[in-house]
Amino acid sequence: MAHLIFLSLLVSLDGFFSGFSFSLKKIRIRLPQLLLISLCPLVIVAAVMLSSQLLTAGIPAQASKGLGFVLFFCLAYLSFADALKKRSSSSPSLIAVINNPARSDLDQNQHLSSREALLLGLALSLDNAVLGFSFALDKVPVWSTALCFAVVNFLLVKAGNLCQTLPFVRRMEKGSEYLPSLLFLILAFSRLL
Repeated sequence: MAHLIFLSLLVSLDGFFSGFSFSLKKIRIRLPQLLLISLCPLVIVAAVMLSSQLLTAGIPAQASKGLGFVLFFCLAYLSFADALKKRSSSSPSLIAVINNPARSDLDQNQHLSSREALLLGLALSLDNAVLGFSFALDKVPVWSTALCFAVVNFLLVKAGNLCQTLPFVRRMEKGSEYLPSLLFLILAFSRLL
């Protein structure tokens, strides 16, 4: 269970920094929208895990380890590429929100509508989907995993939105963009052991 919580925290760090970015811009995230943001990883992870379990039912353990390695390695690469990429796109699309989740306040009215919260929830859930697939290969229980992702996402977005007055968070944000890619790379190679 500790492993699950740790990995949930890892893939949900962008939710914390999104919440923090919103607080700096004085964008309010109301409880219904926060619940909608957190519902996205629950639904996406559960759907990915259930479909993955059906698709990979007959895969031998060694093949599933190799597939897990490839998934984590790809996630490390994508996370690293995202950290290197400039976030200068101004188009109000899912891609722009994936690159910079703080852009989900499309109408810039200082609070998230349900549509904007759903867009943010989808953007924040993409890493969760890949990790959910990897968990499905390891036969981890679907609903407790999906619920863990949703709760961690809820807590981190809310915590980020509450800590605008803490000066160390701003410094922490600048150095943290490479941390997920490093940890995903470690997880990829640990699958080979």
